[in-house]
Formats: sequence, structure tokens, C-alpha cells
Amino acid sequence: MTFSTAALVAGHALAVPYTLFVPGFLRVWRRREPLPYAAAQVGAVLIAAGWATRGNTVAAVGNVAWLVGFGAAYAAEGRKRAG
Repeated sequence: MTFSTAALVAGHALAVPYTLFVPGFLRVWRRREPLPYAAAQVGAVLIAAGWATRGNTVAAVGNVAWLVGFGAAYAAEGRKRAG
């Protein structure tokens, strides 16, 4: 198994349950649980690395954009709830 395949498999296994599966996403977004958030972010990094290693720049940039956008939205929502 190549690095890119391993990164894509591991990344999807980490990210999908907390981003595409509604109960998992609600754990991250509503309950603000840090471990599922970290798993989703690490998963996105692995997915982006897997696509970059395969030479698919568009997919890698798209996943990095999701990583940054979700992180920014998560931080903004946390500030809104705290203050």
C-alpha cells in the first residue's frame, strides 16, 4: 500500500464520521467536543496529503480549503457562544 492510499483511507476513516454523518457532526458542532474536532481536522490533513502525493492538486487544495474554512467557522462559532 502506498503512502497516498494509506493517507486517503486513514483520513476518510477519521474525517467522515464527524463531518458527513449527522450525529457525528452534531458532536463536533453543537457539543463542541474537542477530540472529534481534532479527528476531523487530522483526517482532512491526511486526505489533502494523500491527494497531493498523488499529484491531484485540485483535490488537495479543496481539502485544505475545507480544513481552513471549517476551522475558522468552528472558532467563530465558539467565540459567538462564549461571548
